[in-house]
Amino acid sequence: DDAAAWGTGLSWLFVHSLGRALGEADFDLQSRSWIDEWLLNKIIVGVLRDMGLDEAAAWRGVTLVKILTTHQRWFEASALDDRPISQILASWLQDGDVQQFLQVNRYQGALWFNKESFERLAWWMMWLVVVITSADPDRLANQAIEQISDSYQVIRRLLQAEQASEYQIEKLLAVLEA
Repeated sequence: DDAAAWGTGLSWLFVHSLGRALGEADFDLQSRSWIDEWLLNKIIVGVLRDMGLDEAAAWRGVTLVKILTTHQRWFEASALDDRPISQILASWLQDGDVQQFLQVNRYQGALWFNKESFERLAWWMMWLVVVITSADPDRLANQAIEQISDSYQVIRRLLQAEQASEYQIEKLLAVLEA
C-alpha cells in the first residue's frame, strides 16, 4: 500500500541496467548518468506524483532511485570480503545523492545525519540485495542465502552503529572502525 516504495522500486527496476547497453564495465554508473541526461528523473517524478506523492516526496524518490542505481553492486562478495563496513559506508557517503538523502548537514563543527533517512537507506540497500540476488539465474539457492545473510549482517551492524553515533557522521564511522 506504500505508493512511494512501489514507485521507487519499480522506477529503479526500469533504469538500473540501462548502461548494460554499452557493456558490463561500469554499467551502474552509466545507468545513473543517463537518469539525468535523458531526463528520466522528470519522468520518474511525474510517475510518483501520479501515484499520489507530493512534489518533495517524488523528488526524494528520484534521489533514492539514483542512489540505488549507483550503489547496486555494494554487496558483491568482493566488496564485502575485502572492505570493512566503515569503508562501505564511506563510499556511500562520498556520493552527493546519499548526502542529500541523509540530510547531512554541518552544525557546531560536526556533520549530522537524519535518523529516519539513514534507516530508510539501510532498508533500501537490503532490498537491493534481496532483489538482485533472487533474480540472478546463475546463483545457486545456497549462494543466494549466504549473500543475503552476509549483507544482512552488514546492514544490522550499520543500524547498531547508528544508535551509538548520536547521528554524527564521524562518530558513526568511528563506531564501525572500532
